[in-house]
Amino acid sequence: MANNTTYDRLTSTSGFRKNSAQVILDHGYGCKSRGRFSRVCNSSLLPLIVVQLFISSCTLVLGGDLVSDLVAEATKLELSAKEVSFSIRLPDGSLLQHLPDESRAPASCMKLVVAAACLDLLGPDHMFQTNLMRMGTIQDGVLNGDLLVIGGGDPAICGRENSKDPLWELRPWIDTIRSQGIERVRGRILADVRYLDGPGVHPDWPEEQLSRWYCAPSGALNLNDNCIDIVIGPVVSGQVRVEIKPPQPLVTLKNSLIPCLKKKDHLYRIDRVGNGWDLEVSGKFLTTSGVRTEWIAVPDPADSFVSIFLQLIRDSGIEVDGTALSPSAKALPMANIQHSLSSRLPVMLKNSQNLYADALARVLAKVRGGDGSFSSAAAELTRWLEQRLKNSDEIVIRDGSGLSRENRLTARVLRQVVELGLKAQWSQPFFDSLPLAGLDGTLKKRMTSLPLKGKVRAKTGTIRGVVSLAGVLDSAQGPVSFCFLYQGRSGRASRARDWQDRSLLVVYKAIADQIDQQN
Repeated sequence: MANNTTYDRLTSTSGFRKNSAQVILDHGYGCKSRGRFSRVCNSSLLPLIVVQLFISSCTLVLGGDLVSDLVAEATKLELSAKEVSFSIRLPDGSLLQHLPDESRAPASCMKLVVAAACLDLLGPDHMFQTNLMRMGTIQDGVLNGDLLVIGGGDPAICGRENSKDPLWELRPWIDTIRSQGIERVRGRILADVRYLDGPGVHPDWPEEQLSRWYCAPSGALNLNDNCIDIVIGPVVSGQVRVEIKPPQPLVTLKNSLIPCLKKKDHLYRIDRVGNGWDLEVSGKFLTTSGVRTEWIAVPDPADSFVSIFLQLIRDSGIEVDGTALSPSAKALPMANIQHSLSSRLPVMLKNSQNLYADALARVLAKVRGGDGSFSSAAAELTRWLEQRLKNSDEIVIRDGSGLSRENRLTARVLRQVVELGLKAQWSQPFFDSLPLAGLDGTLKKRMTSLPLKGKVRAKTGTIRGVVSLAGVLDSAQGPVSFCFLYQGRSGRASRARDWQDRSLLVVYKAIADQIDQQN
């Protein structure tokens, strides 16, 4: 907990895991970033599939030869047959499979399980609530008590709908405080984060990467993707400008950047000292470069939320004394922020945001009677798969994001999860939230040409030595559900993606050719 007497928190956890200093390297162009979400919705590109899965107007005779062709596509790219597995159901119900029950790490395809389970058990209209309460009485413009923020696990308070102002949803709270005549708070700003138990990072996650945006911890209170936005540039009067957005009082920033004139020298890094709030930006920054934004995970979501909210209150002119007062017997509601489950899914699936998946999995466990920890989330997801698929012998679930290398699913299981979505009442929010080939999300730069562009909705996944893809192909005969998994030698990610894309093209053309022959 930060050493700041003006705020505190109510928690049943022991805090967050320590880690060593982290580094982000920028070679100038093409580096991976957290990105900002923009939705592309065009239902004419891939009609929402609400028809029964296996209806077909004719019988397709595709089988063993096509399986061999798909394996051959892998070997052409120097991927061994043992490193790949797939399970594909054609519109007529027939299966194309290779090692479908081989247990492998699913990477971010684990998010399909989280999305499907949450939609199935909670419903798309389930609301995440974050509440602002006041404790104590108001007299002569002074609140003789505390302000209390109660977290409910919403992964995206101040989500990506307004990229220019990451605090846009908190600003109305200031108006609410003023509307009740409060000009001064004698007490503190308290955070109640007891809704979700346990640490916000998983012990399986790579310790040397815990400051990266994709390792951001989840908690009952989550703000700005639980990241510190570091805006670098431009170069002004020989100095590289570096700014924190939104302003985070807990951060101590050291700017050691040096301007450079040659593109080849443009290389910088960001170090987070241990698991703390001290950051250093060092290296060389190209004078002609545009503004760059990098993201560093916060050490503690509750501290981050409350310190920023406290600063927002003070900037508005409301004083906060920070006096530790005896707790009031009753907390009175002042305002709340609420979002639906369906509104949180596109960022989780299209952008593959790990924080969202872990938060949703933990909230699911809490609503279903668990304590909201990673372990309870894993148990709830496993239980759901057992009940819905009736076969979970090869299932191991450790987190919701798929970042853990200890997760284990099979190609058959992931294909079956996709098929559950095809037949479910929650089909639309599920498939609308998936990346669309060649157009958006993590598939924007894949399958960019016809006939696959706009014909594939699927979840991607990548960790070291693992590449996954699961979703649905809109073929001339109807939906083709599929899952392709690669797990093997590292450094083969681009080849594995090529194999997956080529395989879908082979299947698409085989179906089209079969129809032509029958006509």
